[in-house]
Amino acid sequence: MNEISGSDAMVQAARTNARGARGWLKFLGILSIIGGVSYVLTVVGIISGAIMIWVGVLLLQSGGQAALYAERGDAASLAGYTGKLKSMFAIWGILAIISIALAVIGTIVMLILIGVGMFSLDQIPNLFEQFGY
Repeated sequence: MNEISGSDAMVQAARTNARGARGWLKFLGILSIIGGVSYVLTVVGIISGAIMIWVGVLLLQSGGQAALYAERGDAASLAGYTGKLKSMFAIWGILAIISIALAVIGTIVMLILIGVGMFSLDQIPNLFEQFGY
């Protein structure tokens, strides 16, 4: 077998961690898929639902690879396990960047609208005079 080189204690600790993470990864993957399906059914959330389903599938696959690594301890299953996690974290990172950008744009738009609204409030007495009230 293609055992990972390094101290046996560290390899065993990594396998124990993978064994413990396996159940949580699969649980969160199933929840993500269920949530994604419910978003997709609303039609408005098709994109976000599809992303949730994609992340859920990656979590399930990572959980399966974690189980293989915990069982076998080979480099291929460790690479599969960490590769799926890397993809999932990359998706979440990209979504976080997009969310921050949209929040900044939304804040700027709200500040502009508030400014326009405050300007409009100053003009209300003039409108009343203009229409004879």
